[in-house]
Amino acid sequence: MDDMRDLEIRVLREVIEAVEGMLDEVEAAGGVVGMPRSEVYAIVIQAVIASARAGGHYGFGSLVRAPLLDAILAGVDVEPWDEAVFTVLMGQLTSR
Repeated sequence: MDDMRDLEIRVLREVIEAVEGMLDEVEAAGGVVGMPRSEVYAIVIQAVIASARAGGHYGFGSLVRAPLLDAILAGVDVEPWDEAVFTVLMGQLTSR
């Protein structure tokens, strides 16, 4: 069980780091993040949880099976639907 817990923590850390990098890029390009970063992270983490549930994954270790992770974490093949969801999500969180 500790292995799954550690894996979920690592995945969540990677999601937060990926979103942080995206927000930094928006700001570096002159964009403005339209809400506190803590709210951005909460929204993205909730979307990952919802993605896991929608994929039929519940309980311990379910977050690592969330399809939306493919759209968030670099270097992973992305399903078009997950990419679209994440694009819309990030667009709602930032404005130019």
